Amino acid sequence: MSALPVLRIHALGLAAGAAITSILMVAPILPIDLDRRGLPSLHVGGVVGIMSAALVVSELLAVLVTSRIGRRGAAALSFAGSAVMLASFPHVASLAGMYLNRAAFGAVRGFLWPVMFAEVADAAPPPHRPAAFAIFWLYFGVGQLIGPALGGWLAERLSLQAPFYGAALLSLLAVATTLAVRTDRDTGAGRPLHALRALIREAPAVPRTWLLTSCNVIIFSVYATFLPLHAAARGVRAGAIGLIFTGGALAFIVGQELLRRFAHRLRPERILIPAFLARGLGVAVTPLLPSFWPLFLANAGSAVLGAAIPHALSTRIAAQAPRALLVAAMGGFNAAADVGFFLGPVVGGALAALGLRWAFALVVPVTAAAVLLVGLDRQPVDDHGGEEQRKVRHGVTEQPKR
Repeated sequence: MSALPVLRIHALGLAAGAAITSILMVAPILPIDLDRRGLPSLHVGGVVGIMSAALVVSELLAVLVTSRIGRRGAAALSFAGSAVMLASFPHVASLAGMYLNRAAFGAVRGFLWPVMFAEVADAAPPPHRPAAFAIFWLYFGVGQLIGPALGGWLAERLSLQAPFYGAALLSLLAVATTLAVRTDRDTGAGRPLHALRALIREAPAVPRTWLLTSCNVIIFSVYATFLPLHAAARGVRAGAIGLIFTGGALAFIVGQELLRRFAHRLRPERILIPAFLARGLGVAVTPLLPSFWPLFLANAGSAVLGAAIPHALSTRIAAQAPRALLVAAMGGFNAAADVGFFLGPVVGGALAALGLRWAFALVVPVTAAAVLLVGLDRQPVDDHGGEEQRKVRHGVTEQPKR
């Protein structure tokens, strides 16, 4: 790749890194905050999960928004709206208000991710996409590293409300990063249901990758939601809980850097099964881990291999989807992730009513399903340069290059 596309991929990564940092400043603190407000475990899972339910809808509708106000406008709206919802959450007193605030946060944040992933796929030619996505996911890892540690530090030094205000400020500042996003309007794919139907006809392998994405995120979301409660019950402080997530993020960064450096030799696709097994088992044993260091090491260890999962799946989507439908494909990819973020906390919360260990047990059948799906799915995932020029039938046409 030439220098200009590489710089643009780094800029897109910076925007995504700011977004994930703002989310994860709040994520480890939110369950503790809700618990201290007196919410039962069912509603803790519900309030956490409702954001992802809203994300699913808005990510599937992202092409409608980008067709009206362009990709850059959708990204800027997402960051600005997120700032408002985050800053107002500490002032919400009613249960209904909490659900409404988190749903609105998910709705506006959902416009961001399909745009970012489509922009990365568009910025890199097919042979260089694995390396481009490794760079992009590296910034995710940096956000995962900074967000929980910063959120935990703010909660411990100031208050449980401080991470929400900090995340709101970062989201507002991140509006400036959307200058890296093109102003293109996805006019050819402006009807979401039409675009999704065309995508499934043109690339039937894409929904199978969406299913794998849901499995991966269910595993992670169970951990993200219920690890703070498990750790706090064993005397681990909020700042240390943030460091547990930080250790996993650092391991994720190491994994992405290895994938970037050895993209020509080490295809993430080849280690999907070991990666799913490592991630799933690492979460399943959490109830057996009694203190900070075992929790820290188990999370970091499983995250090194687990780093290959999102990298492999996003590269799959970019390879399988026609270019004219990238926003729709990436919208489905991110919606599938948020189905996982919804199901993990909600189903886990219902199981936690029987005992917190049952929430973690949910990952065992999910991991088994993912391994089976990877084993059965022999669909080729190589990028094909000719796919970039492919015209999508049924009224969805290729966008001109700019």
